[in-house]
Amino acid sequence: MLSEQLLSDIKQSGYIHRPLPRYAEHSLEAAQEQLEVLDSRTLYCASETDASGWTFKGVGEMQVDHDGAVSITSPTVMPHWPEGAPADGDYVNFGEAWLVRQFQGENWKRFNRISIELKADFQGTPNTYVMLKFRNEGEIPIPDIYFREGVHGVNLSNTEWNTVHLNIAELPRDVITEIEIGYFINGKSYATGDAMKLSVRSIRLELVDQQEVTKGWSPSPREIVCSHSGYRADSAKTALAQQLDAEQFQIFSEKSGKLVYTGAIDHVETGIGPFQLMDFTEVAEEGRYYIRVGEITSHPFTIGSASKVWHASIWKSLNFVFCERCGYPVPGIHGTCHADIIAEHNGTKLAFHGGWHDAGDVSQQMIQTAEVTLALFELAERMQPIDEDLYLRLVEEGEWGLDFLLKTRYGDGYRATSAGITRWTDGRIGNMDDCAARVHNQAYENFYCAGIEAYIHSRLPDEALSKRLLEIAKEDFQYALDVFMEVGFDQKPIFWEHTYQTSESLFMATASWAASMLYKATGDEPYAEKAVEFIRYVEQSQELEGISLQDGASFRGFFYRNPEKKVIQHFNHQAREHLYLQALAAVHETQPCHEEAVRWLQSIQAYGSYLKKLSSYTAPYPMIASGLYHVDEHLDKRSFGHQHLLVDDRAYDDYKLQLQQGVQLSEEIYVRRFPVWFSFKGNNAIVLSTGKAASIAGLYLKDRELLDIAEGQLHWIVGKNPFGQSLMYGEGYRYAQQYSVLSGEMTGELPVGVQTFGNEDVPYWPQFNNATYKEVWVGLAGKWMSIVADLYAADASFATESFEAGEVHNES
Repeated sequence: MLSEQLLSDIKQSGYIHRPLPRYAEHSLEAAQEQLEVLDSRTLYCASETDASGWTFKGVGEMQVDHDGAVSITSPTVMPHWPEGAPADGDYVNFGEAWLVRQFQGENWKRFNRISIELKADFQGTPNTYVMLKFRNEGEIPIPDIYFREGVHGVNLSNTEWNTVHLNIAELPRDVITEIEIGYFINGKSYATGDAMKLSVRSIRLELVDQQEVTKGWSPSPREIVCSHSGYRADSAKTALAQQLDAEQFQIFSEKSGKLVYTGAIDHVETGIGPFQLMDFTEVAEEGRYYIRVGEITSHPFTIGSASKVWHASIWKSLNFVFCERCGYPVPGIHGTCHADIIAEHNGTKLAFHGGWHDAGDVSQQMIQTAEVTLALFELAERMQPIDEDLYLRLVEEGEWGLDFLLKTRYGDGYRATSAGITRWTDGRIGNMDDCAARVHNQAYENFYCAGIEAYIHSRLPDEALSKRLLEIAKEDFQYALDVFMEVGFDQKPIFWEHTYQTSESLFMATASWAASMLYKATGDEPYAEKAVEFIRYVEQSQELEGISLQDGASFRGFFYRNPEKKVIQHFNHQAREHLYLQALAAVHETQPCHEEAVRWLQSIQAYGSYLKKLSSYTAPYPMIASGLYHVDEHLDKRSFGHQHLLVDDRAYDDYKLQLQQGVQLSEEIYVRRFPVWFSFKGNNAIVLSTGKAASIAGLYLKDRELLDIAEGQLHWIVGKNPFGQSLMYGEGYRYAQQYSVLSGEMTGELPVGVQTFGNEDVPYWPQFNNATYKEVWVGLAGKWMSIVADLYAADASFATESFEAGEVHNES
């Protein structure tokens, strides 16, 4: 539901041609300002007359200001890379600068917050990003690059004093020996000055009341956990809590203040603990509501159609995507950036800018832009009869992404695919801050892009471009087929490519979907034949017989990485589980009379039953569990190496330890609620990809429960989680700063997602802000919009026909 304020903001932005404003009053940081300080201890105060106790390391120099604050200054760019940096400038900035204060093994466990006064003067820098590092030499040493603990990033207001409050309740702090405060030197854009300065005025340890929950399944005793955005009228609607001293809850209208519903608070025992459950599915009248239990109230939320509940999040997601444009001047964020990121092939060069920055480090991945482009056109199709302004803006943004896909395509099978940037550059080609983009003729990427191009072509308003795009899709499919016939699956570029984790079965699902898209667009039988040929491999990789469990039950419907059925398909970073269902639905839709069509439908049904069973392991939260794991998967070192990046031998031992923290189903099979993962953590891509798989199956099978599972992944992200936080900045309440190093906070941004601590299997969401779990990812906005598109489609189906579970495709 668009508030008057948001509608005004959208218009003032020129319908997202300038960034939407950021409203900090609903943020976690604003809530922290209100906490009562019960005790404190000063670690440093600027009244000291010199810099005793401080040392400096990195680029620049340290001094004491006239007010006694200790400061460091550095240039904004250097004439050389740091020692050990790659010569091609991949994933490197110009160094770091740190103020260091040491302690004699202090125990800080009595305190749960640290507050630091900082002022940054970064001349003309789009975002003033500062980092804090803690060193603990006690029972749990930090920092640990393997588990990424003990590092916190902050986006400051430039040229003014900021008080940074950091929750350290989960920080190992029994033997603290050091704190570092500093920044990256991230180069210059057009408006950047020559110097950076950071000052520290005070550091205090504090004990505050009502500290945030940061780990585990139990919400704060004062919290009613619900979706901040709301619930579709025809969907299941629940909220949950613990330790509420009441037997009933009430639903009130926000507008009138009138009581509209009273329900019993159910006490439920689950695999993750006891909860109090509030079910208000009966409330279906459109409006804004809140829940009250005694003196405790929830945040307001919307009940209504998908267009009422999720419309605001679409505009905000679109804003995030726009703000991540590369090679385009985004007001308040950057000028025309990265024109000197160069791809070279067959004697020609192109500037690898356009599309959207992949993440908070402003790097670029062609396949991420391709996926977001697909989602924009998918959602635009749903918006056309509902909101003409949004439809036109989605198409416009999609055309920006499509331009990048075409620009980076060499026309001979080769594509410019990615570049690790993590800095601003001066746009001048030929000097030292340039970066080399990667170029590949990779079958998987050409299959995927061919399918995306075939899907988009009929949705373009430009008829000439539409016809040409279909020809390009046919060419790219053939390039992919030629390479695949020559090398098969054994084509793996370097692991920085975001398709590196692709399994054989996911490869074939993608290829089958692409063939189905081309068959639908052209009617040419060879594409239909390829779609069937490729989907057979996918079927052979699905568990349809069922694996027996200790309780006599069985699990079926999930996929393995290949037909050998030794390594189960799961995702721990990048996630494309929805492509299995996309392929199965597409081949069944385009060839419903094929002799194998019954099997395809049975595969969709089996996967749907798998998701329903998997959901029980995280109930009453809507977050779908990661999936099943076999005890011996880590012994397949080739597969393990493709799935888990930047790990050492510890990962093989930790794999077994992580399984033991999950749920044992048999001697060989475990369920993990969160993935087995190591160097890269955060599960938003995973839950959104699985949610998309659920929405595809739910629409195709006309199954309300699967659609509720899909929508539940959105609910998890916007507040229905143990932390009561929305993970989408600017949507809902108590959203926190995220790892957006160069661009700063953007309304609608989404981070990589909730992680776990060490080898545990419970949610962990500390305020500590670092990569990867809090790094913003533009690909997540695409997945979000893609699920919302299916929820809009479901509402359209509700309005035009009977839509009951099992009515059509859910029949055997």
